[in-house]
Amino acid sequence: MPTGTKTHGLLPRDVVVAMASTANKAIDNVLLVGSHAMLSPPRNEAGFIAAVTLGGIKEIAKAWRPLCDGLSLTLDLSGVFCHAAPLVKFTDAKRRLWRCELADLLIVVDFGSTGSFIRRAALVQAKMARAAERVSLSGTSTQVQLNLYQNWHKFDFEEAVYGMSQVDFTKGRGGISDSGTIGVIDRHLKTQPVWTQHAASPAPAIILNQPRLGEFIAEMVDGTRSGFGRLATPKLQTDWSKVVERLLEVTYGRAFHHKPTLGPTGAPRGVHAVACLSFRPGAGLMSAIWGGSMKGPPYDFETREDDGQPSGISVVHICIGPI
Repeated sequence: MPTGTKTHGLLPRDVVVAMASTANKAIDNVLLVGSHAMLSPPRNEAGFIAAVTLGGIKEIAKAWRPLCDGLSLTLDLSGVFCHAAPLVKFTDAKRRLWRCELADLLIVVDFGSTGSFIRRAALVQAKMARAAERVSLSGTSTQVQLNLYQNWHKFDFEEAVYGMSQVDFTKGRGGISDSGTIGVIDRHLKTQPVWTQHAASPAPAIILNQPRLGEFIAEMVDGTRSGFGRLATPKLQTDWSKVVERLLEVTYGRAFHHKPTLGPTGAPRGVHAVACLSFRPGAGLMSAIWGGSMKGPPYDFETREDDGQPSGISVVHICIGPI
């Protein structure tokens, strides 16, 4: 993957490695059994995404809490599950018009301190492995999505709520290809399902030494290694940063109800878990600090069911900052 840009690097390297390992284990567990809100263990893309966003977030928070204690940092995790995703349309190099989902999952890491705010983000297209450790990105819709991620043609959002057209990810800081990755979920293994993260180019074919999702998220939190997300700080005012901000705004304004996954009872989309709380003598528990030039979450939730209108995107959102 192309070289990215360092954002913060407040975490010791051994802590990042431990965070990656424990996050991998937490995600492996929810991929196997699902989250508490699910009717049965996941078997398809939607189910696995729900397991990660609704169950994995809390498990990662539990695992990270002892690792981050004493680092004078706060780390808050939020997860949002949406069954649908924003649709976009684009014209390829041969002037053919195509339409596809922008992504299945958006991962966002916000780093904030007084007077500064830095964001890193990555879009993820989730795909099921065709066999153990084998990926086959065939089918028209998958090929269209791959074309978009490999070339980042200018695209338009189909839903008017996003209010963006001729979006151009090729401009701005950071590696263009780091905007979107392929998440391969392999449930053909003898032990349990595994989710690995792949660059879109070259097209994934074999699962071999790629980072698992937990490691990918931990490296995004650290922000010092290339290939793990792209800078999306709102003040950059790039199309990439604007898309990430708009996706969060639309998503956080709605609620989710999907009977096949969660049963007949409507459920709020988002779950929140404080992952790492730092202690100082006499200070007690500290939550995320928002101030200065920072713009961003947490947004207010509006609890309502999906009604056929634009439904946002599944999100893993992590906010990190010093006390």
